[in-house]
Amino acid sequence: MQREDQLTMETGLEHIAAKARCEPKLRFTSLAHHITRERVQRNLLRIPQRSAAGVDGQTVKAAKESFGEWIEPMLQSIHRQGYRAPAVRRVYIPKPGKTEKRPLGVPTVSDRALQRSTAAVLSAIYEQDFLPCSFGGRPHLSAHHALSTLNEAICGGRTSWVLEADLKDYFGSLSHEWLLRFVEHRVGDPRVISLIRRWLKAGVLEDGVSTRVMKELLKEGRSAFC
Repeated sequence: MQREDQLTMETGLEHIAAKARCEPKLRFTSLAHHITRERVQRNLLRIPQRSAAGVDGQTVKAAKESFGEWIEPMLQSIHRQGYRAPAVRRVYIPKPGKTEKRPLGVPTVSDRALQRSTAAVLSAIYEQDFLPCSFGGRPHLSAHHALSTLNEAICGGRTSWVLEADLKDYFGSLSHEWLLRFVEHRVGDPRVISLIRRWLKAGVLEDGVSTRVMKELLKEGRSAFC
């Protein structure tokens, strides 16, 4: 991808971030045009070659080679609010130190690139609203950064106690309607809202059987923008 295209994409997100930062209550009504061919391609190229295929069996290499064939129909379907989110393939991975396994959702490669592209656009808005003490699911931040910050706080002052809490089955019990209502406080583009809703309603394929139950998708412990 040409450097000029990358600068144009980043400038667009910087404008969104600046407006979101200056106007905390602003509702963005036109965002879908930022989900561009170049942005999707850029995120596709970032997916490691060894990444697992989704329900369509398409490998990362094949998705990259056929990019020119599927990108335009995908973008057109987003703008007419007709995108059909493919089912998520469910696999199980070991939990460290435990006998039980964690369910993991594997989207198709092309859908994964689209999810990451959409997340980049939304992050330009929501990064301005997050507090400095928030680390979960944010770009360039991880649990390691959270622990480092906690360590600095403990070493820099008198600390009597540290509280750790975990919400049981959070992703499995999260209300999708309330989730979308909160998103709509800042996002007023019906194309983006439709796209998120279709991801939330996507089915889950496990052992060759597809389940189209909304709660199943978030039981993966992963949002639609991983």
